[in-house]
This record gives sequence, structure tokens and C-alpha cells, in this order.
Amino acid sequence: MQSNCKKFSLAGALLSLVVGLSACAGDDHDDHDDHDDHDDHGHDENEVISQVELSFTPDGGGDALVFSFEDPDGDGGMSGSAERIELAAGTSYTLSIRFVNGLADPAEDITEEVAEEAEDHFVFIVGDVSGPASMPAAALLTHAYADLESDYGDNAVGDDLPVGLSNTITADTAGMGEFRVLLRHLPDVNDVPQKSADLPQMLADGESLPGSVDVDVTFELLVQ
Repeated sequence: MQSNCKKFSLAGALLSLVVGLSACAGDDHDDHDDHDDHDDHGHDENEVISQVELSFTPDGGGDALVFSFEDPDGDGGMSGSAERIELAAGTSYTLSIRFVNGLADPAEDITEEVAEEAEDHFVFIVGDVSGPASMPAAALLTHAYADLESDYGDNAVGDDLPVGLSNTITADTAGMGEFRVLLRHLPDVNDVPQKSADLPQMLADGESLPGSVDVDVTFELLVQ
């Protein structure tokens, strides 16, 4: 898999992106990333991802609300862009997250690879969101995981942990803020798992995490 690192910013739009297509020696991948360890099992490369799609389906029924980030020309071109997330206060949603490598021909649905390697991946939701990985003083949304590794295959190692491809989001309070999605790549190191149940709390506490970053996207958020 191609190795590459890239960072985008769009001033004034509350949008920041770090799509860590591979770990680069000496680079920080996010505020809490100071590890670049890999195993020797052949599945330690980061995923190539140019699109992130968030689908919010209201629990009471109705069409899904879909918001996307896209970087159609890849590294070195124009910065990627994200649609603003707009949700209704007092509504709960099932959030499904999809990752795509639109630079491949044909485009690759990387979500399938993340699901196949569920024990090596963890999605975190942070920003103006109260949940396992984020505890702001005032939150617009509440997040809870709605999947486990065993939903995608055998849970071969350790605890049956969340993955984060499926989530429950409750829009609690009207306002504007940020909704940040991080996909962390956590392959075993020397046959020792890096993924553990305490990683969301570590991120909420501002501690460094193991592994490396596949995706780090911040969307502007409006709850009304």
C-alpha cells in the first residue's frame, strides 16, 4: 500500500484534516500521536483514504442525513473540503461512517478493510460531543458506540471492543461547534495488542495514544 502523509486546512470554516495515509518517521500525526511502531504481520500499513462519509439516520424514522469530506485530487493539490453537519435538537441518530479511497480506479470502499481488521482499528468521536473519548464542559451532542469487533468477524484477541463504524448520536443542545472523527490504526506490536478498552478515556484525558492515524477530520457542526 502506498505510503504518504498529508495535512489540509481550510481557514475560517472550522475545518481541519490530517489524513495519515502512512506513518512518517519524525512526524506527529495528531495531538496525541508519538508512536510509529509496526508489526511484521503484513497488515500494518495505514489505509489510503480520500473520502469520509457520515450518515445520520433519525431513530424515529426518515431519510438519512449524509455529510462528506472529500479530497478528490490527493496530496499536493487543492485542500479537501467538508460539508457542514446539520442536526435537529432533541433527535437521536444512528451514525454510520464510511471511508473511501477515491484515488483508486475504481474507487475502493476502505470501510470493508477496516471491518475485516476490526481488532486493529478504533474510531473516536470528539469535539463538542460528550462521549467515551470527549468530555467538553458544554456539549451539543452525546456519542455512544453501537458496534463491537465481533459484529464484523471472530473476536480473536482480548476483549470484544467497539470499532466505531456504527454509533448512536443524540443532539442535545442547539448551537454551533465541531464534530471530529479520528480513525486510529492499531496493529499488534511484537504480538502484543495496541488496541485496548482504555484508549477513549486516554484520548479524553489528553494522553498520547499508540498506533498511528488513518483519518482525522473536523466538520463544522450546527444543531438547531
